[in-house]
Amino acid sequence: MTETETTLDPALSYRRYAEGETAWDDWTEQIFQASWTHKCPTYVHRTPPCQGGCPSGHDIRGWLAIARGMEKPPVEGMSWQEYAFQRMVEANPFPATMGRVCPAPCEDGCNRNEVDDFVGINAVEQYVGDWAIENKIKLPEAGTDTGKKVAVIGGGPAGLAAVFFLRREGHAVTLFEEHEKLGGMMRYGIPGYRTPRDMLDAETQRILDLGVEVRTETRVGTDVSLDEVEKEFDAILWAIGAQNGRPLPIPGADATNCISGVAFLDAFNQDRLQHVTGRVIVVGGGDTSIDVASVARRLGHITVSHEHDLPEFVVLGHTAHDVASTAIREGADVTLTSLFPIEEMTAAEREREDAKREGVDLRGAVMPLEVILNDEGRAIALKMCKC
Repeated sequence: MTETETTLDPALSYRRYAEGETAWDDWTEQIFQASWTHKCPTYVHRTPPCQGGCPSGHDIRGWLAIARGMEKPPVEGMSWQEYAFQRMVEANPFPATMGRVCPAPCEDGCNRNEVDDFVGINAVEQYVGDWAIENKIKLPEAGTDTGKKVAVIGGGPAGLAAVFFLRREGHAVTLFEEHEKLGGMMRYGIPGYRTPRDMLDAETQRILDLGVEVRTETRVGTDVSLDEVEKEFDAILWAIGAQNGRPLPIPGADATNCISGVAFLDAFNQDRLQHVTGRVIVVGGGDTSIDVASVARRLGHITVSHEHDLPEFVVLGHTAHDVASTAIREGADVTLTSLFPIEEMTAAEREREDAKREGVDLRGAVMPLEVILNDEGRAIALKMCKC
C-alpha cells in the first residue's frame, strides 16, 4: 500500500515563490501540494454567459463561431453571413434593429471581459442584419397550415416577433395595429437616426411576406369589438407594449409643460413636434433620456410668439407645429440630470458620449425635489439637491 507524500522534493518541483517568501496572500491560493488539494475543480454544464445574458436567448456563441469560420455553412455556395443570419433569426427576427439599439447585456457577460474587453457582439449582429437586407435574404418559410387562426393585437416588436414564430408553426395570423404604420416603439419611441426607417421597414416587410393579414389604424375595443375578435379567432395575443411614461414623483410635476419622455418621442417621431421652446431639462439617466435630450438638442428652439408653438400642446395632440417655423429655430440648451454619477448612469457609455458630442450638458449625482411654477401653472425651474 502506497503512502501519500506530504512534502515536495524541491529538486523536482517548480517554486512559485522565491526563497524567504513562505506566506500566501490568501489561503485559497494554496491549492495543490503533491496529491493534496484544498480546492477541487468543478465542471458545470451551463448556458454561455453571453447567451444567458440575452433576453431573447440568442445562440450568440453559435453565430460568432460561424462568423469566425469555425462552423461552415451546410450548403455549398452559401455565405457565412447568410448562415449566421439564419442562426440569429431562430431567436429574433430583427438583427439589424437590435444590433443598433439593444443595450447588449450579452457583452456585459462576455468571458472576454476577464482578459481585455468584450467581443463586439452588437456590431456583428448589426453587420449581418444589414447584409441580409442589402442582399434580400428572406426569413424561413411558414410552416404547414394548421387550420388555426390567431389574432395578434399590437404591431410593435413583440407583436411582429410573435407573428413570425406563429407563422413558422403554420398558424394563420391577423395583426391589429392602431397606428398607421407597424413598428411600435421601434418606430414611435426611438428616433430615426438610431433606427433608420428604411431598415425597420425592410425587417418588418420580411415578416409580412410570410403571409399575414394586417389591419392598421384599427383599435380593438373601438374600431372592432373584442367580442368579434374572440368569435373569429382561436387565440388572441395581446402585445400592446409599455407605451406610458412615468411621471416625476415630486410636487409640481403635473404642470402642462412637464411631459414624459415617451410622449415627447412619440410626437417627434410622428413629425408633429418640430422644435422646442427655451431651455430643456431632462430628468433620467437611461437610454430613453439620452434619446430625449439628443432629439431636443437637434430640434432646436424658437422664441414663442403663439400659444400653439408650445411643445406641450403638440405632445398632448392639441396641435402640430408648422414646418415653416423650423426655419427660425436656434440650437436648444439641453441639460440631462441623473441620480447617479455620470459614469454610473444606466445609459450605455457610448450613448452618454454621443450625447456629450451633441452638446447636451450631463449632470450626475443630483436629485429633483420640486418643480417651480409661475402664476400660470407652467414649470419655470427645477429645484434639486446633490446626492
